[in-house]
Amino acid sequence: MGPGSAAAMDRPLHSARTFMAAWLAGLALAAFECQAQDAPTTPLAALERAIAREPDDPALVYLLAVYRARAGDRDGSLEALEQLLDKGDGFLPTTEFFPSLGEERRFAVLRARFERRLPRTDGAVTKVTLSDRTLIPEGIAYDAETRRLYVGSIARRGVFRIDAAGRLTPLSRTEDDLDAILGVAIDAKRRRLYAVSTSALTERGRAALRNAVKIYDLDREILLQSIAVPQAQQLNDVAFTSDGTLLVTDSAAGALYRIDPSTATVSTVVKPNGVPGANGIASAPDGKHAYVAASRRPLRVDLSTGEVVPLALPPRQNAAAIDGLYWHDGALIGVQNVTTPGRVVRLVLAPDGYRVSEVQTLLSHHHPMIHEPTTAAIAPDGLYLLTRTYVTRFGDQGTVERPDTVKPAVILRVPLPAVKRLGAR
Repeated sequence: MGPGSAAAMDRPLHSARTFMAAWLAGLALAAFECQAQDAPTTPLAALERAIAREPDDPALVYLLAVYRARAGDRDGSLEALEQLLDKGDGFLPTTEFFPSLGEERRFAVLRARFERRLPRTDGAVTKVTLSDRTLIPEGIAYDAETRRLYVGSIARRGVFRIDAAGRLTPLSRTEDDLDAILGVAIDAKRRRLYAVSTSALTERGRAALRNAVKIYDLDREILLQSIAVPQAQQLNDVAFTSDGTLLVTDSAAGALYRIDPSTATVSTVVKPNGVPGANGIASAPDGKHAYVAASRRPLRVDLSTGEVVPLALPPRQNAAAIDGLYWHDGALIGVQNVTTPGRVVRLVLAPDGYRVSEVQTLLSHHHPMIHEPTTAAIAPDGLYLLTRTYVTRFGDQGTVERPDTVKPAVILRVPLPAVKRLGAR
């Protein structure tokens, strides 16, 4: 985007590049601006235009409230939150995204009204507490064969195995030349771990941009391949299809790439701005489609044609700002962390695979360990949720803000009830 783009205008918040902030600051709004040549050149103007087209989309109204607050328009922000109460459920505005309203009594009253609408599902149990407070983890993966958990670290730029006591053993080595590690996925059958490595989270890293997928042999515990994606702006998450093809999202560009590990070739499935705010990704069992967590709702992508179709949601439901996204038994499991303090939702898919028939809350923000949850991993005994990550503390200079107040990350085990459908067509 050029100097007049939404992304450029939002440099103070966008510079942290830590997913929650990045989603809010430019990814969704840049997409609105790119939809037409005569699109407005400010975030607020872009939002107002988008709402005029889609007045009943609650995610747009939420964004409008945030941007009005950031522009110093307190009354306008509070008015948008009032409208949001009439248009959508599943939201809980926080002072993190509304800092200027923190002392406003009207904001507290509105927040209480949002709170009363949210179901309380806080029955998850702590699986393990990580031993290293300096980690700043973002991605997590589960090896079904060894029953081990792995996490990727932003601050320490590595991949680590976790034992039952929360102790960390490095899988990666210094010579692997990693940048910040975001998405992590394990193909237990092929004994491979895939990790997204990106330098785009810091000012220095963006000056010499590097984006790659690192492929590890889990049994030999060595780096097998490093596949660069030079056209990417900021890779984020990775998934794999049944034939071993990798799918990687690019949050900053709003793009989706395909990687063939056997030839180390990279191709574009969806061009930039095609999947705005692309974050988590889930591969459908048919191998022909994938679901991408985008700014306003998940998108269904045809992997052969690149066609992108937004999932149709039930009225009033919130499936925006999902970070980690996973396929499970005919449904999508999503981790939200921007439109609420954090929750895990299950999006039950209709038989056609294009519609969400029901949005269920599997874990709500009421759980005491919910703090900046990012991603999760599906295991036989439930969903392992990575939370208390402090990813927004990782700043543009590559340091952690107020490190003395960072608490160890926690992995929660969230029950996963079954659904009736067997799979999307």
